[in-house]
Amino acid sequence: MRYGLAFLLLSLTVIAGPVRAESCVGRLLNPITDICWECILPVQIDAPGACVCPAPPPMFVRFGIVFSFWEPVWLVDVTREPFCFTNLGMEIDPGFPAPAGRPRNNPANRDKSAFYQAHVYENFYWTAAFGSMVNAACKLAYSGGGNYAVEWMTEFDPMWVDDELAFILAPESALFANTIAQAACAADCVAATATFPLDPLFWCAGCQGSMYPISGHTSEQTGGVMASSLLTERMVAKMHRQGLAWDTTGWECGNTPMPLVKKSQYRIQITYPIARTDSLCPMYGATEVLRAAGQELPFSGEDFGYLIWRKRRCCVSGN
Repeated sequence: MRYGLAFLLLSLTVIAGPVRAESCVGRLLNPITDICWECILPVQIDAPGACVCPAPPPMFVRFGIVFSFWEPVWLVDVTREPFCFTNLGMEIDPGFPAPAGRPRNNPANRDKSAFYQAHVYENFYWTAAFGSMVNAACKLAYSGGGNYAVEWMTEFDPMWVDDELAFILAPESALFANTIAQAACAADCVAATATFPLDPLFWCAGCQGSMYPISGHTSEQTGGVMASSLLTERMVAKMHRQGLAWDTTGWECGNTPMPLVKKSQYRIQITYPIARTDSLCPMYGATEVLRAAGQELPFSGEDFGYLIWRKRRCCVSGN
């Protein structure tokens, strides 16, 4: 069933072209041309090498080897038009309105704030083709399973459109609304661009600014790629806070709850409007300057699609 659905989606991708309605832009993600499959690397043996994990009776324990790899787990739409699925090339009409995006891309406009809606859902190609394989090898429940679920839609989330309501989800944000805490994000920017982001600085989104408030508003937009990258990172942080995303690298025998996002276990790849398969999926918070060229129209802006790569560390065994 999974492989049949994957083949159907692949067929639709090959025959479908870009979809441009009057207000919704996008295209169905093409797994051949739009996904940087090199980003699954490195696949390596992690310390301590061998692993012993709990197992159901009558075995009780299982032995294996600790492997780690990167999996393209989620698709994210960052859109000006409510209910526009950029990575699917389609728009839905639920029958009620939602706030539209307000990008500020005009250089003559002194207001640098912006607002976008966002969606997170499974990368159906990966789930259909490799989800059961990951389950069998790692003995872990794959995120989302085989139901190809939409993890979150901000059109139904009042906290995404209101910074004060977002404070309810992340009250600790009040601790970092000061110059000293925000200045520390410069170090996170350098670290994320060079190697890995600094996980202890969980309030920082590296070169994109602050992870707080966890809402759809940005106060200092310097470009659509900057703003959409920041909101993509916030969406994953929001999923962690709501228990929809867990730590997949801390314990090789299973996933563990992680209310604060572990930035080093994620990479980000832009898939729309121009899929970047040559950037090797930069880390969270890495500078967007190199991947921003040609990605948006200077005055009208653009909608954006992203693919989230998540690091998986697990105990691989044959029993």
